[in-house]
Amino acid sequence: MQSPFPHLLEEFVVVTAPMERVERVITDEALMKRWMSPAVQFTPLDGWQFERGARWRLRLTGVGPLLEAGYVVVERRPGLVLWAFDGFWEGFDAWQWLPWQERSDQTLIHNRVEYRLRVPGLDLIWPLTVAPLMKLDAQAQMVRLRQVCEQREAVQFQP
Repeated sequence: MQSPFPHLLEEFVVVTAPMERVERVITDEALMKRWMSPAVQFTPLDGWQFERGARWRLRLTGVGPLLEAGYVVVERRPGLVLWAFDGFWEGFDAWQWLPWQERSDQTLIHNRVEYRLRVPGLDLIWPLTVAPLMKLDAQAQMVRLRQVCEQREAVQFQP
């Protein structure tokens, strides 16, 4: 069955860090800001939370409200945050992390974004302009995410 979303952005990275540390890096505000793309502003609307129903707003930096989307957490469990989004684009953004090759000290992180564009005409220029830049940005974001996950001393905390 073909996806109803014609665009796909997908990245993987293996980090030398246990799942619990990865979970913290992906969901802690200060740590998330260290690896998130500077090309986007990702703002919580209900406070910094990832429970089902939590609302967020994504805006591409420097573009204004034209390229803005509302995000809502539709599924949340250990090892997964799944957002649905709607605005200039519509689709799903899934962050999943799981043990890598049955090792407790390595974790595979997978980010998959499936979407369709909702701004008339944007589909014509997207594949040759924004999509390649998004791919490069996503790859750089995964490098930063790995660096933050692997900095043990920076991620230790008191619960």
